[in-house]
Amino acid sequence: MSLNLFTRSTLAITGSVFSLGTVAINPANAARITYDFSVNVYSPDGYAPLTGRFSYDEATKNTWGYEVGEEGYPQWGVWVYEGQQYEVDFIEFSFLNRVYTQADALSPIVFRMDYANYEEIGKTLYWETEDFSFVGWSYRIEAIGTGFQGKKTNLYDSWSVDFSRVQAEPTPVPEPSILGALSVVGLAGLLRKKRVKAME
Repeated sequence: MSLNLFTRSTLAITGSVFSLGTVAINPANAARITYDFSVNVYSPDGYAPLTGRFSYDEATKNTWGYEVGEEGYPQWGVWVYEGQQYEVDFIEFSFLNRVYTQADALSPIVFRMDYANYEEIGKTLYWETEDFSFVGWSYRIEAIGTGFQGKKTNLYDSWSVDFSRVQAEPTPVPEPSILGALSVVGLAGLLRKKRVKAME
């Protein structure tokens, strides 16, 4: 009888602790963003698009910017500017009959987005290897973009790299409340086995 009471009390206390710990927690999703990119370059075979894909975690976001007050008039008419930068941790790009990856980078790969007066003005990919580089360009603060440069020949140069975000479902992460419930069920099973052994 005392063992049965102990078992019930333990389950009640454990359930209360888990329920209190998960009241205000919402479902979590992995914040991973993926982009396809392409650059149309002139090669010995004529104009041909080179394509690739990269992704990053939104947790690496680094933001900076400025806001001009009413007393002054900003240069280029930009009252509010903001830059957002992310660390790319996965990338693939087909060039010179091979696929280049993050392992070929000479320095950390960075993806950047710039906004002027809350409107996007361009995207920039910074990635350098021994055979090519993606670099940023800008016209004042009205337009920002990415250029591609082939290091071994100037045939592979272009100042227009296009980006297209890949729409993918976020990876679901188990809710803490579910994990808590499973823990309580597991504990109940364990205590039940102990109770059966004690009664034998």
